[in-house]
Amino acid sequence: MPPMTSAIDFSALDRALGIDRPAGADIPSPLGSLILRPAVRSRNAVAFLSLRSWRADTKAMDLKALKEWKAARTPADITAASEEIASFVGELMGSWQGVVTNIACGHSRCAECWGKQLARETARQIGAPFVQLFEDRFISGSSHPKEFRRLGPLVWHEQPTAPVLIVDDLMTSGAHFEEALVLIRTTGQPAMAVAWIGGTLTA
Repeated sequence: MPPMTSAIDFSALDRALGIDRPAGADIPSPLGSLILRPAVRSRNAVAFLSLRSWRADTKAMDLKALKEWKAARTPADITAASEEIASFVGELMGSWQGVVTNIACGHSRCAECWGKQLARETARQIGAPFVQLFEDRFISGSSHPKEFRRLGPLVWHEQPTAPVLIVDDLMTSGAHFEEALVLIRTTGQPAMAVAWIGGTLTA
C-alpha cells in the first residue's frame, strides 16, 4: 500500500489559528503533531477504524487547535480532512458501494456541525450518496465521554437501505460509534465506521 499524503497546508493552518509552535517542531499533520497511523479499535466487541492519533505530549495543544478549527467550519479545512479519509477508504476497500452518514450532531448545537459536513464531503470525495440517518440530538455542556449518559437514544431520520459508512472527526471512547453501528445493523444492513482522529500514542 503506498503511503498516504495530505493536501493540507500545515503552516498556513497554524498561522490562521494563531498557534505558535516551538522552533523546529515537526508538523506532520493539520494540527501539528497528530500521527498518521490507521488502526482498528473496538468497544464492547464492536469494531471501527481510526486514521490519525494524538501524540501524548502535544495532545492538549492539538485538541485546542481542533476545537478552534471546528468552530471556524472553513470549507477548505473540511475538504482537506475529508480527502484523507477518502484516500484511506479507497486504499482499504477500493470503492464504497453504499451510503455515507454522520454521527448525530450534539454538543455543537448546530444542524450543520463539523462532523456532518465532514461526512458529506467525504461522501462526495468517494462518489457515494450522503444520507442523514439520525436526527440531531443537541445537548449543552462539554463533549466529554462521561456526558454520553445524558444523551437520549438515537432516533431515525431515515432508515438505511444500503450498506453504511459512518464518518466522524473524533473518536474518544467509541460510545457513539458503538451505538450507531449496532442500531444500523438491526436493520439488516452492514455498517462500518471511521474516525479521522482516535487514540493517543506516547511515541
